[in-house]
Amino acid sequence: MRTPKPWFRKSEGRWYVQIGRRQICLGPDEREAFRRFARLMLEDGLNAKVPFPDVNVASICDSFLDWSSRHNQPVTYRWYKQFLQEFCKSHGTLDVANLKPFHVTKWLDSHKWNASSRRCAIGALKRAFSWAADEGLIAASPIKKIRKPPVNRRDTILTPEQQQAVLDAASDESFRDFLIALQETGCRPGEIAKVTAADVDLEAGQWVLQEHKTRHKTGKPRVVYLTTPMVELSRRLVAENPDGPVFRNRRGKPWSRNAIICRFRRIREKLNLPCGVVAYSYRHTWATEALVNGVDPVSVCELMGHTNPTMLMAHYQHLAKKTDHLRKMAERARRPA
Repeated sequence: MRTPKPWFRKSEGRWYVQIGRRQICLGPDEREAFRRFARLMLEDGLNAKVPFPDVNVASICDSFLDWSSRHNQPVTYRWYKQFLQEFCKSHGTLDVANLKPFHVTKWLDSHKWNASSRRCAIGALKRAFSWAADEGLIAASPIKKIRKPPVNRRDTILTPEQQQAVLDAASDESFRDFLIALQETGCRPGEIAKVTAADVDLEAGQWVLQEHKTRHKTGKPRVVYLTTPMVELSRRLVAENPDGPVFRNRRGKPWSRNAIICRFRRIREKLNLPCGVVAYSYRHTWATEALVNGVDPVSVCELMGHTNPTMLMAHYQHLAKKTDHLRKMAERARRPA
């Protein structure tokens, strides 16, 4: 099929494009005509490169967000939208041909973001413009050479004494239930917050989560294997909340991300714990304890919902902090067979 290309009809003073059997008027303004042409290519799933000068930053971001709303999870779409809209406030009218890494750097410096937020902002921008290049809307991403700051690793793990202290400091049963689930399952806090009665299989001792963070990669549900205490806790919560999320706060509302953050902030202040102690620390603690207790890395990955040990070794295991365990392993390494 011949690649469509806009042309100018002098007799009418307007731009047109022929897509299949349709002849579409794009309007009298050249710049706006090419922007509309880019959108038509996107809607029809066609791959046509639009010259840089005729596409501005806002047009690319809008097109990407339109695509993201239909192909990404709502939380992912909102994450992209947050950063892209903020960038367009400063540089939305800038032609893509004139967009330089300098513009991104200056925009980042205008915000008091930490390294993690800067990394997220750069990631959102690079994804939008690389998508536009892949779709043929632009020749290449003008910001592909921008480097993201390194990841700030969460390296806080909790001792058994700290876990018990946090549990004792919880002022209500609903938060203790949530803490027990964090300790026993190693799940992401967001996974626990979304568990419904329909996800719970008490006979098999499992949670089967159809929607989860890595669904688009694995194509499979996330299966959480429950310990005996978690089976009993799940049984009670399912009876209490047969509809909607089973883990709820003392007001009967599902746990939100902000509510979890606030509860852990108060716990840290009450117990004088490091600022790194957050809900996600339990997942890191669970992974490290599993390895120390002799669970093989492949099984740990499967239990945590990862497809291979790379993520586990890079982010979740903190054996370097388990000096007594490593000393024992060193002795075992030198012990005669």
